[in-house]
Amino acid sequence: MSLPASVSTVPVWCAETGHLAAAVCAGGIGAMFLAAGVTKLRAHDTFLGTLASYRLLPGWSYEGVAWGLGVAEVGVAALLFCGVGAYVGSLAAAALLVVFACAMGINVLRGRTDLSCGCTPGLVSEKLSWAVVWRTVACAVLALVPWAGLAAGGGVSPLLWVEGVAGGVCAYLLWQAMQVLPAVHVPGSSAQEHSA
Repeated sequence: MSLPASVSTVPVWCAETGHLAAAVCAGGIGAMFLAAGVTKLRAHDTFLGTLASYRLLPGWSYEGVAWGLGVAEVGVAALLFCGVGAYVGSLAAAALLVVFACAMGINVLRGRTDLSCGCTPGLVSEKLSWAVVWRTVACAVLALVPWAGLAAGGGVSPLLWVEGVAGGVCAYLLWQAMQVLPAVHVPGSSAQEHSA
């Protein structure tokens, strides 16, 4: 059976679900890359110091790589958001995340866990750990969802893409809020009852 024939047998609801999942992941990963890229460009010197602290590149390359990563991340976000370039943006995002995970993993293996992950320079970033490495790998897998969803074939409705991307951006913003907001103490919670 030829590939076009097998793609045409996919039910419409299944293809639309795949397209929606692709759009949501494109929005979430795109928002993550946009925030990281803009921050790297705005806090260039801070990110340059973080990049140099990883000790993975020759000294002469740090300046160019620091600017290049910031620009690349903003470009990947634009590709993921627009839908037209999401296929390429998805692969580029996954590749960058794998490179980041490898760079962090090498330093964790070296025992250099006091380094910042460098995700958002200028903000309080997490220190390196295997949990951060595996979370980055998980993000790389999510970054491939737009590629897989769009590879399934069929045209994506622009409205569905916009709604999905907006939902993904909102999901990313909620996740970020959960990371920075302080824990709320609820009177009469189970923690108090156990300590009484």
